[in-house]
Amino acid sequence: MVHAVVLFVCLYLAILQVSTGAETVQPYLLDPQCAKEVNVHVINGQNANILSNPWMAQIIEGKNFICGGSLITSRYVLTAAHCRGKTNQRLKIRLGDYNIGTQFDCTNDGCIPRPQEYTVSQTFVHRSFVEYHKYDLALMRLNVAVSYGVHIRPVCMLLGGNSNWRWNLVQSIPSFNVTGWGRTASTVVSFPLQQIELQHYDNSQCIRTFSRQLDHTHICAGQPYSFTCNGDSGGPLTAKAPTAAGNHIILFGVVSYGFNQCNGPTVFTNVLPYTNWILWHINHYP
Repeated sequence: MVHAVVLFVCLYLAILQVSTGAETVQPYLLDPQCAKEVNVHVINGQNANILSNPWMAQIIEGKNFICGGSLITSRYVLTAAHCRGKTNQRLKIRLGDYNIGTQFDCTNDGCIPRPQEYTVSQTFVHRSFVEYHKYDLALMRLNVAVSYGVHIRPVCMLLGGNSNWRWNLVQSIPSFNVTGWGRTASTVVSFPLQQIELQHYDNSQCIRTFSRQLDHTHICAGQPYSFTCNGDSGGPLTAKAPTAAGNHIILFGVVSYGFNQCNGPTVFTNVLPYTNWILWHINHYP
């Protein structure tokens, strides 16, 4: 295990400096105030630590929770394109929540302030999105900027680098964390936030499973006894990685699709190839 960690760190440091022609591009954080290394206890299919995922967002249509998402800046939530809603009702984003079924959230680890709700003023769906298997990514702009706190803070996103650096970084991650309020049984919505660890599979495993083509814009992950399910769509796929500013939890993907029976591996949209698209919208619609 020690050798694996050393290998990962050495690989990351080797690819941290990447070249694009004569210019060297240093990877950097989208929001320097994003959550640093947080108190994460990964227990497969069990309740997440109440303070371990301050970027988690609930997407609400009318009065119904429909998807998860990730706060990436004070004005933007990143989610899946198929989470954009199906009616003309204006979407809401709830941040800083832990237990959907309680008004006040407390565990043995402490209590957090009440969640905050925001209106989605604009939704930017990737223009090439048609169905789940490709370009399943959307940005939701909040009506006002979010004030950060102990229970609300963006997840870290790495920008910069070239395509080789992004590919090598993703391939160097042996396992990821995924969090969500999706179903934990056939008809039940999970109330406390759930967190599981998934092994990073080669894309060929998901290609065989779903009979669909995957490429560098996808990540395949899973494990035999824990799965994503309905309601987890759009939620974050994260992993701890060293950066120039120290260890951070980095957003690598969003939940795209899996089996309706909530078993088997999951396909995630790899967010790293879309960082230019994300940054363009954030800069043009601040």
